[in-house]
Amino acid sequence: MKKNNRARALTRAGEKLFDRSVWFIYIQGEICIPNKHAGKKTEPMTAGTPKLPAAPPRGKEESPPGVDASLVESAFDELIGVDETFRKALVSAGRAAQSDISVLIIGESGTGKEILARAIHRASRRKNQQLVDVNCAAIPDSLIESELFGYEKGAFTGARTEGRKGYFDEAHEGTILLDEIGDSSLSVQAKLLRVLESGTFKRVGGTKNIKVDVRVISSTNQDLADLIGQKKFREDLFFRLNTFTLTLPPLRERRGDIDLLVEHFLKASSAAQKLKYRFSPEAIAMLHAYHWPGNVRELKGVVSYAVNMTQSPVIDAGSLPNFLFSDPAGPDGAPPSVAASGPVSLNLTEAVRDLERRLIAEALAAFPNRSEAIRALGISRRTFYLKLKEYGLE
Repeated sequence: MKKNNRARALTRAGEKLFDRSVWFIYIQGEICIPNKHAGKKTEPMTAGTPKLPAAPPRGKEESPPGVDASLVESAFDELIGVDETFRKALVSAGRAAQSDISVLIIGESGTGKEILARAIHRASRRKNQQLVDVNCAAIPDSLIESELFGYEKGAFTGARTEGRKGYFDEAHEGTILLDEIGDSSLSVQAKLLRVLESGTFKRVGGTKNIKVDVRVISSTNQDLADLIGQKKFREDLFFRLNTFTLTLPPLRERRGDIDLLVEHFLKASSAAQKLKYRFSPEAIAMLHAYHWPGNVRELKGVVSYAVNMTQSPVIDAGSLPNFLFSDPAGPDGAPPSVAASGPVSLNLTEAVRDLERRLIAEALAAFPNRSEAIRALGISRRTFYLKLKEYGLE
């Protein structure tokens, strides 16, 4: 009897919040995301793609204390999937969003780390302030202090006469995303640790300690524990950042979500071009066979490419990029070697692009540290990042 009374009390205390893709339930301070598709087998998407199950009707109850119903409803809209590991990460992210706890997001390039960070920010009390994205790997040591903390008037030759605010200034009372923190130099790490520990910083050329209030989210595709063992990452900074860790699985480990993601990307393209696109069974089979080194971002790029190449609302295999034909996944989902898959096009420009893209993808797989991948490829850091963007491998 007591157990039944407690259950009824919990039910009365619970608040239900719904959105189009994720169902949040808030009960006594906990945010959960029940899997509406649990137990359902995901079939490959064909020309007659089934629609996703409709979301349940939105509840009329008031939002629980500290949680904005409309905010929770929309914050995670861009994160699509029913994979169990992926959904567990969303559950944890929903909980983390309700506090100012430091969050470390781990995952390969293209898995959605930045999207998840932005969702956490949108679902937090800091939602009306800025989220400032800092690419730690792209800032040279010579500029790190002026970029992070800004500088005073006349601080150095070439400085603006009025001075300049830095990233931490811009993120005051908001969120700062330290993107690719694992690729940052030890010098950058030392300066970040100082401001995270003290909550204050000095601008270059300044003498005044400036207090800053920021929520810190960091992301990496690296194994930070391994980097600590190699003396490439500061252990004290790791403990500062690693208060709450979220791990996003690569797309090759959540292949059951490919159809849902493709449908999501196709809907956006269909709305923009006022046509209802769908993939043929052969094209879908090719998408499932590919190993996706660039993960969800790469899949989005392929869908966009196919929509622009097709002459019909039904997208066939001929509208897919060449590298999908030459790069099928191995039995364990691993990418094949470049030598094993020569160019399939006689067009020299296309063949060179395909080979270049495969080489960069292999370098990323072989060297999780991007600095090492850059050295192995023998190109400049700027060229490397331009190529990542060009080929959807960011």
